[in-house]
Amino acid sequence: MGSGKVWTGKWQGGRTFTAKDGRPVYVLRKMVAGRTYTVHLDARSETEAEAELALFMRDPEGYRTKGEAQKLKQESAVYLDAPTVGRYLDFMRRAGTTPRYVSSVGFYLAAWAEAFSGRDLRTVTLQDLLRELNRQPTARKNRVTALKAFCAWLREEEGTLTVAEDATISLKVPVSRPEKSVREKGYSIETIERLYRAITGWEFTNFDQEATRRVTDVQCVRDVLCLHAKTGMHGTEIERLAQGDGKVTVLKEPGEIAATLRFVHKSGRVHVQSIDRQTLAAVQRLQTRGAAPVDSHIRRVVRRACKSLGMELVRFGELRHSFVTWASECGQEVRPKSGGLPLAAIAAVVGHTSPATTKRFYENVAVPPMIKVPLRLEHPEDPAVLPLKAAAAS
Repeated sequence: MGSGKVWTGKWQGGRTFTAKDGRPVYVLRKMVAGRTYTVHLDARSETEAEAELALFMRDPEGYRTKGEAQKLKQESAVYLDAPTVGRYLDFMRRAGTTPRYVSSVGFYLAAWAEAFSGRDLRTVTLQDLLRELNRQPTARKNRVTALKAFCAWLREEEGTLTVAEDATISLKVPVSRPEKSVREKGYSIETIERLYRAITGWEFTNFDQEATRRVTDVQCVRDVLCLHAKTGMHGTEIERLAQGDGKVTVLKEPGEIAATLRFVHKSGRVHVQSIDRQTLAAVQRLQTRGAAPVDSHIRRVVRRACKSLGMELVRFGELRHSFVTWASECGQEVRPKSGGLPLAAIAAVVGHTSPATTKRFYENVAVPPMIKVPLRLEHPEDPAVLPLKAAAAS
């Protein structure tokens, strides 16, 4: 035997020698199918060595000592860490997920990453996940869906997690009953008009350095409020429109309808909506900016304005419901300057039992009717709205 080692005994699977620290080292020496195997075991007794021998005989090619198995396990560990989350968020962006939703998922995954820092996800149990959820008082559904989607990506795209190792598969997405389902939804026209007037910027500095003094950009928040309140658009639709993912067509001979917006609706289909001059100006400013303001900025600005008015926080996500309510209670249908008839009248003439049937045939109309609600959004800091001819030329 080389390296100065001297055999000190035999056991069922091979021989033993004494290590420098005085402990016995069990060496497995076997010939299986014409191949000789020599393995230094991690066993501390002959009983443990015999147990390892049984594992070896079951699968000589795949056998690993306890130390080797532990090292292999550590090398293939799956962590919920910043680099892995970053790759997942990039995957979401490439798939066309809106920046707002990517940011939301990143926020919840950061919380999970903090809870399981340094922990191999393959060792996390369902009970571990439930305990962590119970520590979080809010947004349980969002936390669960973010983690389940992340782990599904690890299984299906990265290939680093198996179904057997993924505890989130057994984690159920709760059927949430959001607060807005138990309180009255929507706002009055007066509330939104007051809020719009109260959204005003404030001065701030970075680290109290006078050279960094700035005024908060709040015009973009007023513009988003205008789009929500006057069109009923979803937040994600406004985001895409601000990024240029949509077409704005300024009418050459406008009446009250100044332009049309053509964009992908939240449902996935292409939607065309007519807008007035104020809304057109808001869209153009957002597109010039290149993006809608992030949710955190909107909440900070709106919270400040609501506090100054002594009112509860207004949630932009509920303005779609408000728009529908206002339209049904006091809205007016405004048709293009060139004329046109309501779909209900067309349906009656052509014999369709429902205007919805007519809409399917005529939904490609260039300038659809616009719903006008008696909402006056005025603020002294709003840029002047260009005359219609100037807007069309620009």
